Amino acid sequence: VAMGWMRVFGVMLIVGAVLCTGCKRDDGVSDDDDDDATPTPGDPSEYTGGDFQFTTLMVEDGCLDGALEVLFMPEGPAVPNHWEYPTYLPSFDEMPTTYPIDLREPFMGIIVTVEDAGNFQMRVDDAVMEEVLLGEDRYGDCVVTMTCDVDLTVISPAYVTGTTAIAISDPRGEDDRCPVFDALPCTMTLDLTAELND
Repeated sequence: VAMGWMRVFGVMLIVGAVLCTGCKRDDGVSDDDDDDATPTPGDPSEYTGGDFQFTTLMVEDGCLDGALEVLFMPEGPAVPNHWEYPTYLPSFDEMPTTYPIDLREPFMGIIVTVEDAGNFQMRVDDAVMEEVLLGEDRYGDCVVTMTCDVDLTVISPAYVTGTTAIAISDPRGEDDRCPVFDALPCTMTLDLTAELND
């Protein structure tokens, strides 16, 4: 009888192990939830910078009541947008530092100066994109000037969160298809996350 119970108990352990495969990895993140899971927090004092994959999670359109969301979340407001290119974030020892970054067309060659804002935070002020095309299908050759302020917080060596405020001004175009803004400058606000590339 004892041997029978031992066999049953052994089978139960094996079944339990099979059922739990994929439930959780050693880092505490569910395999089934990889796309949406927040990385396990670490010690922000161990942050050393590197190439990060940024994702836009949400856009608040204070300019055209949602009409410009597609610039930052092209698949719709419910689908987080992963930036096309990795973005370098410096270590705090390197700050302040100035360098160009590429996000995706039409946001290329943006000159940013990253500064230490204290408490494991960094800030970019007045990064200017002089001529951003709003979208030829709807607005023809209309371009605007975008001025960006970025606030980032280091959560762990591999995970950063933040917001970007983008002031839009000076709409112009030769075919007179620029949208009519209620006020200028107006502001778009983006919620962001960034994960260190492997």
